[in-house]
Amino acid sequence: MIKITWLEMDIKGLIIDLDGVLTKDKALTPFPDSQDFISFLRKKNIKFKIATNNSLYTPDNLVKKLNKNGIKIDKDEIITPLLVIPDYLRKKDLKELFVIGSEELKSFFISEGFTVKNSTEVKAVVIGQDKDFNFEKMKIATTSIKENNAEILALNKNLITKDDDGLLFPGVGSVASMFSNATKKDYIHFGKNSDEYNKKLFEYFKDTPKNKLGIVSDDLFTDLKPFKDMGIFTIFITTGKYKVKDITEDFKPDLIVKSLSEIVDKLS
Repeated sequence: MIKITWLEMDIKGLIIDLDGVLTKDKALTPFPDSQDFISFLRKKNIKFKIATNNSLYTPDNLVKKLNKNGIKIDKDEIITPLLVIPDYLRKKDLKELFVIGSEELKSFFISEGFTVKNSTEVKAVVIGQDKDFNFEKMKIATTSIKENNAEILALNKNLITKDDDGLLFPGVGSVASMFSNATKKDYIHFGKNSDEYNKKLFEYFKDTPKNKLGIVSDDLFTDLKPFKDMGIFTIFITTGKYKVKDITEDFKPDLIVKSLSEIVDKLS
């Protein structure tokens, strides 16, 4: 196999997905080589940003949990949809929310000054990952959108998500699409490749041209294809929810690896 070097790819910055790449479950358990990979990037002076669509944890708690679990990062080295959506809500004066998601997610919006209601009388339905999603929540959200013209705001556009038992379930984007289809109203998302998310992400890499950026992700559709369309070098890692068999004819990643250690080996 031909060895590819950083110099040949001329990569100066790296966007790193979290779930399925650095961590393998919802408890944020790292893969054995995750911290070594971060250390490798620091040693090579490769600027990086952990870009996640995770909506289970607040940004502060996400950083704390990662550090506790052995992935040593600073808060400015991570971006989540929760660092993006509050500005939009304030700009649009959307103060009353129905939130589909974890209790931590609801508490986050309350701490940011928004009113979280278990009612159809809201301005927006905010959709995050929710393992307790049920028929009652489905009805409240649908009624809020259809009868009260609430906005549909998804925290990401993920089609599927992998649970800790290895089984898959519809992602936030799929749930938002369901409400959109039912109410004939478009939804907006705030995850990777939304205008708001990417604006913050690329501000971080403002001194790095897109053709000198790379991304490593397990998500072929939400992450890798859109970033490749921007001219960013794409590294598909098979430790997450998608496998090589899921690659379609309209998109081929630039590099396919089975582990972060393999990236270090190929790019040293």
